[in-house]
Amino acid sequence: MDSPYRILSYFPGSSSSPIVPGPLHNPRITAFNNGSLQIKDLLITDGGNYMVKVQTATQEDAIVTLTVYEPVTKPKITASITQPKENETLTLTCDTSNAVTTRWSRRGTSISSEARLSTDNRTLTFSSIKREDAGQYQCEAQNIASKDSSDPYTVTVTYGPDNMNINGNIDTAYVRPGSSITLTCSADSSPPPEYLWRHNGTVLEGKTKDYAISAAMYKDEGTYMCTVKNLVTLRIATVSVYLNVTEVPEFIDPPEPSIGVILGVVSAIIIGAILSIGSVCLYRKCVAKRKSESSENRQDNIPVYENMKAAQSQEESSYMGLQSRSEDTYTELKI
Repeated sequence: MDSPYRILSYFPGSSSSPIVPGPLHNPRITAFNNGSLQIKDLLITDGGNYMVKVQTATQEDAIVTLTVYEPVTKPKITASITQPKENETLTLTCDTSNAVTTRWSRRGTSISSEARLSTDNRTLTFSSIKREDAGQYQCEAQNIASKDSSDPYTVTVTYGPDNMNINGNIDTAYVRPGSSITLTCSADSSPPPEYLWRHNGTVLEGKTKDYAISAAMYKDEGTYMCTVKNLVTLRIATVSVYLNVTEVPEFIDPPEPSIGVILGVVSAIIIGAILSIGSVCLYRKCVAKRKSESSENRQDNIPVYENMKAAQSQEESSYMGLQSRSEDTYTELKI
């Protein structure tokens, strides 16, 4: 009991103070008559092996190991690349102290199965990061005494431009003079790209994704090209569309007739044929009837000229004295 490692001795039957301090005693430590030892406001230096000796008729010893854990410090996430490009390698590290375990999470969804954790879970690595991996990540540090979480860290994956397209309120073949037109250039890109418009090779004013024409003129006809550039990936892409300004569409595909329209046309043709055949038959019947009636009427109304020939003979005899002129009468007129 005289060891330099003695904290205290407790004598329950002592008439004076039952506690006799030892070399390692301090005011944070006290003892109870049931043999318990209490240490307040633990420090890291309080950790170690503790032995108790109990003296009754015999002496018994017991040993316990006290482990003192410090609270974890607030974790902080750092990244190997601040603006990773798609398909690059990205490593996220959870910086903290006194942690026994570390957990990773992603707000709103799960972490990609292709991401890999280190043996101590301190780092999360994407060997070929994708645009779908963008989002907010957190790490949580914990030990038996405390736990804390990092602030959300936003991973932004740069990519593009790709999947370009030009949309607008125009027909695929033409626009009419005087109409309003807005051409919109779209592209998948992170961060958003810069835009540049050209008309027949000439650079146009404005560097936005929309190009508007308030009233189309014939001079506005031609090829419109949109060029986009990602200032991080340094990639450039272009797309173009031809704008035809005309009063009459050059070519518009006629709509395909529906089954109902086709059946209606066929029915109309059949009905028309039936009506035509009926009209012809009715016409022939009526004409035949009229001819028959006309023939009968003519036979009944023919007058009888029995003395016609005799009268004609008498008329002809009154002109028997007329003589035709001789050809000599006109000889003087010949040239």
